Amino acid sequence: MWPYSASVEDDLDLDELQLEMEDSKPHPSVQCSPAPGPFKPCEHLFESWGIRLAVWAIVLLSVLCNGLVLLTVFAGGPVPLPPVKFVVGAIAGANTLTGISCGLLASVDALTFGQFSEYGARWETGVGCRATGFLAVLGSEASVLLLTLAAVQCSVSVSCVRAYGKSLSLGSVRAGVLGCLALAGLAAALPLASVGEYGASPLCLPYAPPEGQPAALGFAVALVMMNSFCFLVVAGAYIKLYCDLPRGDFEAVWDCAMVRHVAWLIFADGLLYCPVAFLSFASMLGLFPVTPEAVKSVLLVVLPLPACLNPLLYLLFNPHFRDDLRRLWPRAGAPGPLAYAAAGELEKSSCDSTQALVAFSDVDLILEASEAGRPPGLETYGFPSVTLISCWRAAIV
Repeated sequence: MWPYSASVEDDLDLDELQLEMEDSKPHPSVQCSPAPGPFKPCEHLFESWGIRLAVWAIVLLSVLCNGLVLLTVFAGGPVPLPPVKFVVGAIAGANTLTGISCGLLASVDALTFGQFSEYGARWETGVGCRATGFLAVLGSEASVLLLTLAAVQCSVSVSCVRAYGKSLSLGSVRAGVLGCLALAGLAAALPLASVGEYGASPLCLPYAPPEGQPAALGFAVALVMMNSFCFLVVAGAYIKLYCDLPRGDFEAVWDCAMVRHVAWLIFADGLLYCPVAFLSFASMLGLFPVTPEAVKSVLLVVLPLPACLNPLLYLLFNPHFRDDLRRLWPRAGAPGPLAYAAAGELEKSSCDSTQALVAFSDVDLILEASEAGRPPGLETYGFPSVTLISCWRAAIV
């Protein structure tokens, strides 16, 4: 038994000696490049389930609700469309692009769930990331520019009606919409021409950290400044609208619920844009430390949130949506578009006949008074002119 126990002790001493020798050897330092973080994830593109569920909710609401707005405005609305309603429909189209871009990011997160590090480099340098970034910038910038156009159009229309008796034509508003889309497309195409960068992070947004390239940093700052200027113009246009609107004409102008809807859009989008602009300036210019997790949450959740909030405001609170929906899908026994047109013509003819009846009734009253021996001087009472009764047609806007 003694030789066996001695051999066991010798083996233990040798093992300890080998472990000490291995510990004394220099170990090579392993560094990951780039360093993992919120904008360089390893396992998941969306590292939080809260962000993941919020992005999917934004995608579904924006695509479905904006699609319903587009259908009711352009397929169920009157022809020709009122100018402000045409701009609101264009805003819904821009919000749809934002929802599609968020859907592409959510799909990449779902397809690479738990294995994003294997596909991250190819995603950032691929065509899909550039297409996602292009749609995101195009949708967000077009929405801001079109909202500015809607506010300016409402203000200028009121001024034109007061001064010249007519508002802006649909052709001029369409030209303005095309100009806004062209400007948004130019801004979205600049990173494709190496002014800015979509592949700086797997989120494919033109966000640039302070240590990034000067061109990318300048492009991101220019976008934030342009959007801030647009919201200042929007606020000035509606302040001018309220100041130019006398108290007596207030109800007449606000009969159009689309003007009120644009006011709701301005309030909601401006309120949501304030944290985006503040955190963007603070993080890009290094004004004070902002955690990358907070910036990522704002870019993924708060920035595209107007894309689903804008159509919900239209669907829930605008009465024109219900009118357009009835016109698009009339219920059994409900009047269709031809019936609405016939009712309008019938109402017009009834108004004309009402004018004639009122005129003849005045003549009958005067003749009866003269035959009844009223006081002298009644003969000198002239026949009244035909009473004009304003015939308001039921405008279905």
